[in-house]
Amino acid sequence: MQQASETPSIILATLNARYVHSAIGLRCLFANMQELKAATVIREFTINDQMQDVAEQLLADNPEVIGLGVYIWNAEQTAELVHILKRVSPETVVVLGGPEVSYSPMRVDFSAADFVIQGEGDEAFYQLVKAIQSGLSPTERIIKAPLPNVLTMVMPYDEYTDEDVAHRYIYVEASRGCPFQCEFCLSSIDEKVRNFDTDLFLAALEKLWVRGVRNFKFIDRTFNLNINIASQLLDFFLSKPMPYFVHFEVIPDLFLRR
Repeated sequence: MQQASETPSIILATLNARYVHSAIGLRCLFANMQELKAATVIREFTINDQMQDVAEQLLADNPEVIGLGVYIWNAEQTAELVHILKRVSPETVVVLGGPEVSYSPMRVDFSAADFVIQGEGDEAFYQLVKAIQSGLSPTERIIKAPLPNVLTMVMPYDEYTDEDVAHRYIYVEASRGCPFQCEFCLSSIDEKVRNFDTDLFLAALEKLWVRGVRNFKFIDRTFNLNINIASQLLDFFLSKPMPYFVHFEVIPDLFLRR
């Protein structure tokens, strides 16, 4: 569970589309901060907040590093936020990550940020912050993150708070990557599909269920790409008493191949 640091030196933040949404990306980074976790906090806002107010809250504890998750729905607001942060506190290191900055050219100007992590930052963000704190900051502003090993990285599900469980959608993922080459979708650039350990993932789902989660949203590109894993996950939910809500994206034809 998230433990708020009294004097955080590292802040993970993003602008959600609505309050009921929760940022799984921030929790993935937070879960893998290792010895820096105690000095790290998660702060979530929405795109409807005033960016001046958001900046004031982020800078209130004089953090050394602020990491911001950038998505299609918050790109313009995040760019505004970055400009405010750097104008008010130029010594604060601002790091960007997420789908909207992972591919070039970027449609929004994020040149005010100190670093941009392109790709999956679960482990790359930790490595960057560790380098910054040791005085060995990378010379390159754009950092190409190596793919993390989904079988060894720490899953983020313990980082959802009781408030998240009670009032928000809980995002989960059984796999990453996409095998298709759809020209309209950034997911087609992903190198390969990687599945999380199914037994560990099912155990995490059970723990969330026991805590009271009843709104699950899968972010897998194709939930039923691996029909055997999909069947295990469906069996998990079908064994549970209603009511609950589960959202996932599937290719219907794949179910017919079983």
